[in-house]
Amino acid sequence: MVNRLSMDIGLVYGSSTGRTRLAAERIREELGPEFVRSCSDIRCCGRRAFEAEDLLIVGASTWSVGELQTDWERAVPHLDGLDLRGTRIALFGLGDQHNYRDTFVDGMGLLHDKLASLGARLDLGAWSVDGYGFRESLAVRDGRFVGLALDDENQPELTAPRIRAWCSQLRAELGLAPRGVVRAA
Repeated sequence: MVNRLSMDIGLVYGSSTGRTRLAAERIREELGPEFVRSCSDIRCCGRRAFEAEDLLIVGASTWSVGELQTDWERAVPHLDGLDLRGTRIALFGLGDQHNYRDTFVDGMGLLHDKLASLGARLDLGAWSVDGYGFRESLAVRDGRFVGLALDDENQPELTAPRIRAWCSQLRAELGLAPRGVVRAA
């Protein structure tokens, strides 16, 4: 395993209540600020957040019955025309699996489809559906979530451990040394 010192990771999220922002900040801390160079709210950065990073981590919550969070809803049309071919993107999403059992983390699935249509490589961070109690989700492909699914409403005690495990998984998928391990370059 190589400790890549030059990887630039950008993190972009949309947050109405602050929960997605807090998850983004936890992810940044867990991966380490030496890799996560920016952590930005989509309402402030728009499409420029999708430029000039080795990897993007994109986070969104699901609102109402399977809809994108408001800032993402406004931003998505402005992404048209972006060429994301070769851009690697990992996703995370927040939702409520008990009150919205048929649309749990659909926002993450909607972003996945949009970014895939722009050519992005969404080959990192797939997450097990085990331990969740939903019926349907647009964010499930081949029996796994397309990214980290969080339910801070009903399973807040699992948020931090899931973030730790997912970040560890991302580090392994990217060939980065585990957190706290420094390897010679």
